[in-house]
Amino acid sequence: MKQKLILLFFITSFFTLNLSCDTNNTSKSKSIAKYKSSLNDWNTLKNLYENSYKYTVSSSSVFGFGTNTTITIVNNIVISRMYEAFSVFDKNNNYIGYENRLVFESYTENAETLNEHDSGAIAVTIDALYETCLSAYLSVDSDSNSITFNVDNNNLIKDCYYIPNGCQDDCTFGIKISSFQWLNIASN
Repeated sequence: MKQKLILLFFITSFFTLNLSCDTNNTSKSKSIAKYKSSLNDWNTLKNLYENSYKYTVSSSSVFGFGTNTTITIVNNIVISRMYEAFSVFDKNNNYIGYENRLVFESYTENAETLNEHDSGAIAVTIDALYETCLSAYLSVDSDSNSITFNVDNNNLIKDCYYIPNGCQDDCTFGIKISSFQWLNIASN
């Protein structure tokens, strides 16, 4: 009886460990498959809209701080970057919400002044974000990290990040696009 219980323990342990590894690898495989489908749709749509769009990369902390960086691209050229860093708590540490947020840093850059400021997401095209997504975030070790790739309603990149296993607060490394909009650029 004791030998059967020990054997049952080892079999259960083996399948549990094997399934958890498969789950991580399966999740990574699904993310990469979703990435490839999204990249294909991106390559089709960007040509329809003359490579003109704007998007906002956002970050947030469990401690009430956040940032928004809005990048505008016209004909595949970055023409502006707007940034704000904010808190959803007032100076007395009372929650005031996003609508009433306190902005403690902001700037706007144009084509001539792009990336002069250190804070904020770097001003790049969505093509560059797809490349970074694959090389820096989807490529991490799936046994040590939880990997996420999400798309918006048009199957375009929305989230591409990883979180190290066991991390509790502010551990997300990657890209989070909070808004995306195609621009209507009149052809001359």
